[in-house]
Amino acid sequence: MTKKQNFPLKTLLVAGLAIALYGCSEKAEEAGEAGMTAVSDEPVVEEVAVVENDNPFFTEWDTPYGIPPFDQIRDEHYKPAFEAGIEQQRIDVAAIRDNPEAPTFENTIEALQLAGKELNRVSLVFGNITNTDTNDSLQELEVEIYPILTGEEDAKYLDQAIFERVQAVYAARESLELDEQAMRLLELTHRDFVRKGAALDDEAKVRLKEINARVSELNTMFAQNLLKETKAFELVIIDQADLSGLSPSMIGSARAKAESKGKPDAWVFGLDRGTYEGFMTFADNRELRRQMFNAYRARGAQGNENDNRDILVETANLRAERAVLLGYSNHSEYQLETRMAKTPEKVESFLLEVWKPGLQKANEELAEMQLIVQEEGNDFIIEGHDWWYYAEKLRGKKYAMDEAEIKPYFELNNVREGAFHVANQLFGVTFEPLQDVPVWNEVVQPYTVHDADGEFLGVFMLDYYARDSKRGGAWMSSYRQTSNMRGKSVRPIITNNLNVAVPAEGEDTLLSYDQVETLFHEFGHGLHGLLTQVRYPRFAGTSGSPRDYTEFPAQFMEHYASQPQVLAVYAKHAETGEVIPQELVDKIRAASTHNQGFKTTEYIAASLLDLSWHKLTPGEAAAVEDATSFEGDMLTGFGKPGEIETRYRSPYFAHIFAGGYSAGYYAYLWSEILDADGFTAFKESGNIYDPELAARLKENIYQAGGLRDADVLYREFRGKDPSIGPLLEIRGLN
Repeated sequence: MTKKQNFPLKTLLVAGLAIALYGCSEKAEEAGEAGMTAVSDEPVVEEVAVVENDNPFFTEWDTPYGIPPFDQIRDEHYKPAFEAGIEQQRIDVAAIRDNPEAPTFENTIEALQLAGKELNRVSLVFGNITNTDTNDSLQELEVEIYPILTGEEDAKYLDQAIFERVQAVYAARESLELDEQAMRLLELTHRDFVRKGAALDDEAKVRLKEINARVSELNTMFAQNLLKETKAFELVIIDQADLSGLSPSMIGSARAKAESKGKPDAWVFGLDRGTYEGFMTFADNRELRRQMFNAYRARGAQGNENDNRDILVETANLRAERAVLLGYSNHSEYQLETRMAKTPEKVESFLLEVWKPGLQKANEELAEMQLIVQEEGNDFIIEGHDWWYYAEKLRGKKYAMDEAEIKPYFELNNVREGAFHVANQLFGVTFEPLQDVPVWNEVVQPYTVHDADGEFLGVFMLDYYARDSKRGGAWMSSYRQTSNMRGKSVRPIITNNLNVAVPAEGEDTLLSYDQVETLFHEFGHGLHGLLTQVRYPRFAGTSGSPRDYTEFPAQFMEHYASQPQVLAVYAKHAETGEVIPQELVDKIRAASTHNQGFKTTEYIAASLLDLSWHKLTPGEAAAVEDATSFEGDMLTGFGKPGEIETRYRSPYFAHIFAGGYSAGYYAYLWSEILDADGFTAFKESGNIYDPELAARLKENIYQAGGLRDADVLYREFRGKDPSIGPLLEIRGLN
């Protein structure tokens, strides 16, 4: 029996009731930051439909562990739930603003953490489902609702009376005798208000709302256009000879995809990243590789209704204008102020420090691959669509490695168990499968997670397979965050999402080694969310950490995937159960720096592209007439080789135009300084599970969330500041 929540009468939304919705809020993206969306300053008055009694968002969830009742939630439930949640949040915020008592930490700062929990609940479910199982109806609601939510956030953060209360508590902070967590929440809350414009004059606040609203709308449009472009392309193969070079599992997956699309006598390949990389690496047909390559890089720039170029230019322009309103020279200055790197100049200097040896290494790789082309009797010059293919041939030549020989040892379920094993050995945590609980898709694998002493840590839900309704890439997210406020402990519901191609019926899901590392990476993010032991959601898990630190706990876990004692646990042949031979382990480790010139160069090119867009002043941004020309000129200026395609072109660079990585894509490499240095400590100890180091890592990194500044947390784990040396060594660039 479910218990009804005590919504105010006005939020029951009976027939004929009208609710005024206005303004602007942030749409949470993959690791907790946000985009913005747009709406008029005038209230939007809508006729609200009758809410049926079966709307699960209007009841307490009596599901195991409070997992959302996915089997009961229908598309039409979201809008009434958003409307009710917005109304309740307004009431919560008004109660804080209009409180006649003097502002205190409890009635202002802590109360703001508690405000809007109903809206947060529906927002988390909606945001996750629209990433994993979207449809036309949900996409229409995204365009409608995100501008409204953006307005609600602005209404809160730009409210002068609330800001005055926050200011009063902040000014008195030294006399309040707050513990560390309370002081951290106070400092971050005050900083949030200031950075969101609370100290601006009224005219500037009006313009800020307009910018936030429009940027939010543009972010949503960008993401939806990209999904449509990715789904629209199909490479249909009808001649079996054109499958030469592809693995049986990839061919089987393409056949299954074709059958699902009513093409039983063909093979269909799409542009999801896993399929794309596999095809570009192994397909012998050079012309078909060219077609895939051109289709992938043309997304969002084809002059059709899904073209993203005008959208991204306008976004860059508005972000620059907003930064100036807030007192910064450009958007990158604004973004980097709270991150480890601090300034765009320091980021660019760091990137170029690694760019130079990366370019040198890439040129050496190119020369070696060109020799293979000549040895095969060909006279063409390697182009972008050849790099993946000939890099694999070079790997086979130098290290006698054959992907077809290795992949059977990387069966998906075994790899997952390997990741679980590492977490158990390092931190003592255990994972138990959950049966008969709601899931959003039949492929989802749910687990309970417990600490070494049996304490329940949270629910972990794994969604590994690609599908047309799911956005590309890999990410960690949450349906519920950790909190422990006012005597009520709430443990998180964390998800990991990959985009592994669905195998043919009856076949095993075999991963490339890159996909193995991706699984370990997202698992690291998952542990960051699951292990957090903090009181306030504001800095739980990935939420309170700067972007250039957040990737550290994830990338740290990647190192374990290749360790011999870990491979012995999970790298078992899918058919025979044989543990991977030491000979293959040696080859994998010997080839660990293979193609690092390419990987480093394509990544840094994208990072420099991101930084270049967001270093623009408003005048410079307004002068950009064509995104393609701007991008080309910028990359040429940095000396990017034509044979190496930047990891993301601007029209499909969702990290920075539809996600939370604007002026922050460099973060993966910056965090690699930390993970390389941190893992080196374990290697130097002679024990990759060194208990003393593991205890410090658990306490100061995975459990601490954003409790302290990132550099402080790292020093408390490592005992010193990180060095760039291990990064260069691991990448083979020293």
